[in-house]
Amino acid sequence: MKKMQFNYCDLEQRRRPSRLWARIEVGVGLIGLLVTCGSLGFGAPSAKRANCAAERSTAAAEVPLRIYKDNLIVVRATIGTKNLNMVLDTGTNPSIITPELSDRLKLAGKTESLQTINGTTRTQSVTLPCLQIGPLRASPIRVIVQNLRFAERSLGLSLGGVAGLDILGTRSFTIDYRKKKIVVGPIAPSEKTVRFEKQEPFLAVKVMIEGHPVRMLVDSGPMGLMVYRNRLHTTQEPLRFDSDAWVAGPGRITRIRWFRASVSLGKDSLGARNVAIADLDSEPEIDFDGLLGFGNMGFHKLSFDFENGLFGWE
Repeated sequence: MKKMQFNYCDLEQRRRPSRLWARIEVGVGLIGLLVTCGSLGFGAPSAKRANCAAERSTAAAEVPLRIYKDNLIVVRATIGTKNLNMVLDTGTNPSIITPELSDRLKLAGKTESLQTINGTTRTQSVTLPCLQIGPLRASPIRVIVQNLRFAERSLGLSLGGVAGLDILGTRSFTIDYRKKKIVVGPIAPSEKTVRFEKQEPFLAVKVMIEGHPVRMLVDSGPMGLMVYRNRLHTTQEPLRFDSDAWVAGPGRITRIRWFRASVSLGKDSLGARNVAIADLDSEPEIDFDGLLGFGNMGFHKLSFDFENGLFGWE
């Protein structure tokens, strides 16, 4: 199976940010060939890799976070001796650093093919000696080098990169939006949980939309729900057109249509929600039907229990 990656470098080519989606415009990509990814160590996070200079602790610890554009999570991270801002993104794997940071760290890169739905582009991969976000640590860790200048201008701050599942998946954690913190450590039992349908290389859960099951990638970037047009075959409501929302398609930009639908996650009814339909077909290699974004969903707290394979919410 091919590895998949959101291509943040596509942001540099965009002109109008979406009001409906804060980050859907980056598109969905596929990381090169499986053989290449395997040789680079991309893919599923491993707890055995998570031991940087400091010894790994099993105690719970908190990491402050900031929210930008109503949904993008930014945390402080340490790479080598550099302390910098990183976007936290559960829909990215492997992690990303900027070319500027790679140059400052004098890292030797390797040119790789990055296959996105916009076509193939060449990018660099490098090995970081250590990446740390609070108690989350990975050493060494292979990452992609991508230009994030457009994102930096949009957010109004300097970024070192994007922290993906290869670092986030090393320990269970909870995102607390109200208290603006991430709690790393064991997850307390909760009635509002659903089992991950898959955890490697991305997280996916089953969501019911008007009684129809869809497998959704759990993604902290987008605002709400989006489904590919060839993955949801029925809707009783007319589709509404949103001229300000768009998504990257093969060689083109396509607009978003949406409808109101009843949505359930596990046994919990989330009520009527806007469900966006991307006017493009997903590739056969993509084994999920759309994206479960966190913005505009009414979530106050989200938990990622990797020990028990559970996604939880409040």
